[in-house]
Amino acid sequence: MSVILVPQEPCIVLGGDFTEIHNGTVTFGKEDTNFVSKFGITNATDMVLDFKGRHNLPFIYDTYQLAHFLKISRKELFSITNNCNEMYQISQIPKKSGGFREISSPNGKLKNVQRIILENILQDIPISEFATAYHQGAKLEDNASPHIGKKYLLKLDLSDFFGHIRFDRVYSSAFNSNYFPKQIGAMLTTLCCLEDTLPQGAPTSPALSNIVMKNFDNNFGAWCKTHNLCYTRYCDDITVSGDTSLYSAFNKAKAWLENMEFEINESKTHFVSNANRMTVTGLTVNEKVNITSDYKRNLRQEIFYVLKYGFENAIIHENITDFIHDNVACTQSYYNHLIGKINYVLSVESGNAYFMKARDELRRFVEKG
Repeated sequence: MSVILVPQEPCIVLGGDFTEIHNGTVTFGKEDTNFVSKFGITNATDMVLDFKGRHNLPFIYDTYQLAHFLKISRKELFSITNNCNEMYQISQIPKKSGGFREISSPNGKLKNVQRIILENILQDIPISEFATAYHQGAKLEDNASPHIGKKYLLKLDLSDFFGHIRFDRVYSSAFNSNYFPKQIGAMLTTLCCLEDTLPQGAPTSPALSNIVMKNFDNNFGAWCKTHNLCYTRYCDDITVSGDTSLYSAFNKAKAWLENMEFEINESKTHFVSNANRMTVTGLTVNEKVNITSDYKRNLRQEIFYVLKYGFENAIIHENITDFIHDNVACTQSYYNHLIGKINYVLSVESGNAYFMKARDELRRFVEKG
């Protein structure tokens, strides 16, 4: 094993890490000078290799390395972490069920930092097999298909899901001392929180929610398996299915979730039997995974109005407030919205001729101007 210390040159970044380990050589950059000086070149190298042998995560010991990892100056690092709560824009968007959902959007500088954390740390921390949202390759069908053909279905919804995931739980789940020194873990947690909770609107929040929920997912999923039940979680939507009564599963989930300080939305708690239409995150699961007829009917109506009246008139005619800002219809956003919904249908029903044709017609409509 050879070691190279390069105090005057920028480090070579591989996979977001601050060191290069290649062909038995560890290369340190100038941002590592304090770390190497503190422990000595041999001990520093051993610490890096030991960590990398256990974790597929960046080795970050001090604030010099953290600032370099986040591609900002050390001064900026302290400025951002000390002023995170002032770096969000709060907005409200109407919910289909009524009321409003609060979205907290980080400004450009903080969002860039959060994306680095997401792509180089959070995506490499394991999550549960029962979590079916917010990870690479996740599909709605993965959340629905385990429940196909079951006799009974239980659906739970957690109120203000992100808002109930607090600083201490984020720290202990994602940035704890197994991965980072306490100061670095606390700073990373701060960069991902707003007023000590996960903000809905930060790019890191979905991935962090899966990491925080890992123990619950695994434990409750294992409990369900021993009782011949199926369990999946899609963000704040919890689904359990089986061929026997699900009340014991409801009581178990409720007790564990409340112990984690989550709140179950009682108005969205449903017990359903296969004598009725059974849906999981918008997909029917009575006999096979399919898009609900209501969803497709409403989408066909939206497409009809656009092709007959045009995007702007359709938005105004249907009073689609999500796409009206400052009394101006946002036609491009509405087009993207419709194409996304059509692609969603086709991802489940790939041979649906109507929606394949509708997608082409909308694209031609836009190209004609």
